[in-house]
Amino acid sequence: MNESQDISWRRIFAEGAAIVAGILLAFAIDAWWDDQVEIKEEQRLLAALANEFESNINVLREARTEYEERYLEAALILEYLESKGVEPDPSRLTELVRNLFRARTIHLESGAHDALLASGNLNLIRNDELRIRLAAWPSYVGEWSEEEVAVFAYVRDVFRPFFSESIRIRSIQPGFPPFVDGQSPREIPTGSLQVSSIVEISKSIAFDNLVHQRAQGLWHAMRDGETLLAQATEIERLLRESLEE
Repeated sequence: MNESQDISWRRIFAEGAAIVAGILLAFAIDAWWDDQVEIKEEQRLLAALANEFESNINVLREARTEYEERYLEAALILEYLESKGVEPDPSRLTELVRNLFRARTIHLESGAHDALLASGNLNLIRNDELRIRLAAWPSYVGEWSEEEVAVFAYVRDVFRPFFSESIRIRSIQPGFPPFVDGQSPREIPTGSLQVSSIVEISKSIAFDNLVHQRAQGLWHAMRDGETLLAQATEIERLLRESLEE
């Protein structure tokens, strides 16, 4: 091989190497750009989820306070009933019973989390523990929701009807709240509540069992609510940490 041929092969090799290097560099740039796009999308998802879980934590804390108040009131009624030879204060007993009529369903936000799962972008979350907890979140919500709905259903289907033949429900049930625009239909008169009626009802075994079941339902809701709140708090912590990375 003469010198000119050797130079030609060197040139071909150099040009080929340059082409390969250029291709590899292009792939590297594309991969880097894709990574940057995914990181940016992950940050957007993390921010939306963090705000959603922060809101849900506040809702769960409020629900816990309500459940604890209702549970304490049920426990106080049962303590009154166990006070042998001591008549409970009629006004106080009536107030406690009235409060046990309070029940509402709790709504947790799920838009950001639902969108994450539906889009198939859960794999964009790089923190393994966070990704696992986000995937398991619906099962925790489902367990708590069953207890929470059961508490509401018990008041609606069992607790309130128990009193319907003895007292006017409208005299003990809280009034209707206004609509979103602040307007309300014609107000329904509450009627008067005979305290003596509540005292007489409280002397029955059926009433004792009714209040005990109310307390039991609240206890289950509080237990699952604490588990859910702990999960939500940990998920929010991991979300905030991931946002700061």
